[in-house]
Amino acid sequence: MAQYFNFRVESAEGYWGRAGFLRKWWRIYADDSRWAPPAWHRLRQAVVSKQFAHLERSRPQYVVVEALPRRQQANVSNQSFPNINQGLMIEEPVAAAVVLIDPRRKDSTAHLAMLHAANNRESLERLLHAVQEQVGHEGIRRLILPVGLSPYLGTGVLQNHFHREPPLHAPYAPPYVPELFSTVCRPLGRSLLYTMKAGAYKNGPAAGPAAIHSLDPNRLADDLLPLFVQSVPAWADFPLPDREEAQFLLWWILRRPVLAWIAKVDGKAVGFLLAQPDGSGPLRRTRGGRSLLGRLLLQCLELRQPRSVRMLFMGMDPDYRRRGIGRQLWQQMLSAGPANGWETVTAGPLPSTARAGSGFLKAVGLSSRETYLLHRYEFD
Repeated sequence: MAQYFNFRVESAEGYWGRAGFLRKWWRIYADDSRWAPPAWHRLRQAVVSKQFAHLERSRPQYVVVEALPRRQQANVSNQSFPNINQGLMIEEPVAAAVVLIDPRRKDSTAHLAMLHAANNRESLERLLHAVQEQVGHEGIRRLILPVGLSPYLGTGVLQNHFHREPPLHAPYAPPYVPELFSTVCRPLGRSLLYTMKAGAYKNGPAAGPAAIHSLDPNRLADDLLPLFVQSVPAWADFPLPDREEAQFLLWWILRRPVLAWIAKVDGKAVGFLLAQPDGSGPLRRTRGGRSLLGRLLLQCLELRQPRSVRMLFMGMDPDYRRRGIGRQLWQQMLSAGPANGWETVTAGPLPSTARAGSGFLKAVGLSSRETYLLHRYEFD
């Protein structure tokens, strides 16, 4: 575990403050080769430019903790003076997060989004105490962490399978984070990532009662919003997506092409599936395209067809379930892969309480793999 001293908490304000927060947040995991960062340009739009009603209504607060690293001394004579004679000491960002107070929640709870933490318990404690001081006077008594800028964009801390490269839109944390969080927070709920080896798929879409058509995904935030809401498992009392949140979710996802279909029975929309080729590899290799060269390389690498597909959202009208329509949509996705089919399919993470969704995934051949743990932190 790393050692630090001389902690300092900073709250970012204004455009340049948010830009500085983002750079410091990025640095905490920058040297982790398994981290697939978000596309830098898109992340700046979300965090720095303040373009989205979904985020602005939650009055985001940007908190970062910096500290000086305590390095090993060459001899014992200088142990009373950390880092003496070791050159210029520069503070490092050791914890950072965005505090979101969703006005749709009425239970004195805030969300801690984009949480990054170094391998140091005091760094995380300092961050949580700073957040408590900032929002406690507003009646907030509990934090849920870690979540994405929307809780439906990845929540929880990875607990196992650290040797695997996480797929696109799946939350990531270094191997030290589970133990770090367990010493400070309490568990709130588990979610599971599902996967399967698809192999070659040569058959066409399955027969069934529905007609399958291509779908403009932006309709999921418009006339198909009720159907989209049904695809989101309710847990941790997260508010179900409304139009503003659905618009933000789709904007984030649609940076890259998606596969989207709608199922209709007698002209009525009864189900949909939204999937995306897994582009985590190019983001990982180019470090999110942050530099100009990295951005150009990212554009080149993303021209290649990934061999894995991510099923992101799938919804079905309750009155039309158990009629084989879900399998129709699923096989439509599989048949849309490269020439010899998708090699790997991933879905989730889904909360362990979402029995209907997990039951369907198991029925079509997926099995659970990575586990994620969502936490809560309650103020004294």
